Amino acid sequence: MSSSPNTTPRGPSSMLPRNGNRLSQRGMLSILMLLLSIGALTFALLGGARLILDIFNVGLLNSLSGISTKVFVIALSYAVGWLAAMVAIRIYGNLFLPLVINLLTWGCLVGVCALYVLILQKLYLQSYDLPHYVAYITIVTAGLGAMVGLHLIIEEHDLRPFAIPLMIINLIQLGLIVFRYVFTTNANATYLWKDLLFFLVMAAFSFFMLAHIGLLKPLRMQLTNYFDRNSKVIRTED
Repeated sequence: MSSSPNTTPRGPSSMLPRNGNRLSQRGMLSILMLLLSIGALTFALLGGARLILDIFNVGLLNSLSGISTKVFVIALSYAVGWLAAMVAIRIYGNLFLPLVINLLTWGCLVGVCALYVLILQKLYLQSYDLPHYVAYITIVTAGLGAMVGLHLIIEEHDLRPFAIPLMIINLIQLGLIVFRYVFTTNANATYLWKDLLFFLVMAAFSFFMLAHIGLLKPLRMQLTNYFDRNSKVIRTED
């Protein structure tokens, strides 16, 4: 996807007016969007991590108190950070923020992989009920969704390297399923469909990331076209 002239990144020199050395209004807004996006996204990721730890440490039922409020403020912080990042990169051409977003995306992947391993332990021990199983699928899906959202911020960002750790854990999960139901004598067969469903969901997500078949391309094009059309309205000229 070729970059539009309106979204071409501008170097530090573009933040200075032609006849002065002070920082231009456009440069100040670019820095403001940079700080806002990094701060809001960091708060959202930390809040999400804390909520997940509470579910695993204090129990699902104990975590349900005020969970709608917690989810709302985390989603709000993520939305603010995501929108600020899009404006900073697509409108003001910030060159530093894509590096930060890429690091946050890798950090999100590390968190998802750690969560995946913790859930595999619960699945193998078969020490969970249906509400906990639904919570496991929900939180890992939310983590993957947050990672994909960060991926959409940067044009031409490649998700294929991010699929490799997930596929390795997919293989580990498949091995655990075989070992649990073939090589052990105390496996409860009623849990098999839950193991297989979780495996298929994660394997499908990993496969689509690795295949890179452009499922997100229409959405990315819509975002790019929107900011191309409105960049002159949003961006200041000095």
